[in-house]
Amino acid sequence: MQLTVGEVHTGLLLTSTAVPADTATALLSVLPGSSVRTRERPVRYAWSPEVLTGVDCLAPVAGQREVRLVGTPATRLSLTDGHIVQAGTHATLQHESTGRRRPWGHYLAQPGVLEVLGTVPQEKLVAGFLNGPANARVLDLGAVNVRALAAIQRSTQLDHNPTFRSRRTRLRWCAEFEPGRQEMVFTLGADGLRTVRLRTDEADPAALADFCADLALHDWLLSALVGLVDRAVARSRPPGELVGMLRPGIDHLVHAWMPAAHVKRTLTGIWQDFDARSGFSLQWQKTVQRIRDQLSVGIIEALQPRTEPRRRSEPHDLRRNPAEPCPGPHLEDRDSPATRADHDRVVESRRNVGSERP
Repeated sequence: MQLTVGEVHTGLLLTSTAVPADTATALLSVLPGSSVRTRERPVRYAWSPEVLTGVDCLAPVAGQREVRLVGTPATRLSLTDGHIVQAGTHATLQHESTGRRRPWGHYLAQPGVLEVLGTVPQEKLVAGFLNGPANARVLDLGAVNVRALAAIQRSTQLDHNPTFRSRRTRLRWCAEFEPGRQEMVFTLGADGLRTVRLRTDEADPAALADFCADLALHDWLLSALVGLVDRAVARSRPPGELVGMLRPGIDHLVHAWMPAAHVKRTLTGIWQDFDARSGFSLQWQKTVQRIRDQLSVGIIEALQPRTEPRRRSEPHDLRRNPAEPCPGPHLEDRDSPATRADHDRVVESRRNVGSERP
């Protein structure tokens, strides 16, 4: 049996702007003596060295006698584009033939491995880890992620003033090694927990962890962008306010969408098949186009002159202002050409009459 399990938490770094490369390196320097690795293409990405956590707990198997897990799950932190932070913890499960617990030195020599002390079917281990009971006695890789993220988010190098609100997502995964198979089942639970079950011929735990971290990143990007748009268009807003609410999506999210950019080539086929069936990229493109349409409408409305409609003329009421003449045809014709001609003839006749008097 080779079964690898893990959990990834993804969220927004508590900062108003993307942190520069040197700040990202300082935030991810969680292990003295080890260096933070970075990548600039196709999107800026930095990740920490793996940190081991010793655990001695029970397997989350329902309806089964207690099965003990002992080992050192590996945790890695990463920053994408300086403002999206992830914590991922994973471990490969191996059966211990003797069923006895060994000294910690034995487990430290096997980083990222959990030994199963007892007999339990693999199917029950998978179902228990993905959907099993949660309590203080059973394996909880999410708790390791929460502690790691809290240490970063409390850093004094952050201004703790993010430009928009977004929920942290959790993706719990397991990968079963099966030669000749490449398939994945993605499920969104009622409480927002994402679960992924992989069957693949890829045996490298680090490659599997990278794949699930990339999946979790793009799931968070899509959820954050859709939530941003839904809040912005939930009610009618002035153009300036609408643009202000949608701008973080353009500034921080749109350019980070690059599925499978950091995934091992042997696993890209699973990504492409999943994307075609789930419509992740299609929904992303439609949401980005929706933002552009809203921005275009907002700009057009902002550029239009604000003119008040003409008031319709009302008949004059002599009782309100008797001194003001009531408008009518005689006022409109007062300066007409015919009126002026009649006036000139009358004046000329009076002059002629005056000149004929003795």
